[in-house]
Amino acid sequence: MFQKLLREANARALIFDMDGTLVDNMGYHRLAWIAWAKQEGLTLSEEDLLAQTHGTISEIVDRLFPRESPERRVELGRIKEAVYRDFYGPHLALMPGLKPFLHQAQQAAIPMALATMGDQTNIAFTIDPLHLRPYFSAIVGGEDVKHGKPDPEIFLIAAQRLQVSPRKCLVLEDSPQGVEAARRAGMHCVVVNPMAERARFHPDGHVRHFARDYHDLEWETQ
Repeated sequence: MFQKLLREANARALIFDMDGTLVDNMGYHRLAWIAWAKQEGLTLSEEDLLAQTHGTISEIVDRLFPRESPERRVELGRIKEAVYRDFYGPHLALMPGLKPFLHQAQQAAIPMALATMGDQTNIAFTIDPLHLRPYFSAIVGGEDVKHGKPDPEIFLIAAQRLQVSPRKCLVLEDSPQGVEAARRAGMHCVVVNPMAERARFHPDGHVRHFARDYHDLEWETQ
């Protein structure tokens, strides 16, 4: 099934988002945003979470605390991410079906990259205990870009590091902002999200498939 998606997208490399795509952790990020904001004297509504908490951590903190000094905003970002790791650490787990999926892609000699707005601390926190790092030929994090998703910069850097044309890359994402970033990069996309509301995603044909998890993206057996 997945080989057919690759053929239809004319893709020969895979680029993965991390949060919500490799691990089902977005609920813990939401809890962390709310707890952190309350701790800092700020109330975040559900609308605020959707509108404000996308892009790099520095972009988000700049939106929420524009009057703080640059040094204080950096500190606020570090505090928020530490709150998130405290919440999610005991629950860290792979998205269902991910490890066999990655193994099959590796066996098929398909280059893979990780492209996440998370910083290197969160990347290591997520992928190293789950033994995912060996699958990725390139890893691009929030510190590597000037503009977060939906800007396409992070996916274009990942394609460059893989030495694959952007139009030959297939992105696996969970969020509308990430899917839009893939569209702007000229890449086809598969949405991996058990709760995906299709109406929230860009309507054009670059979204090739919606999957609840990686069990919905099985490789054909030889």
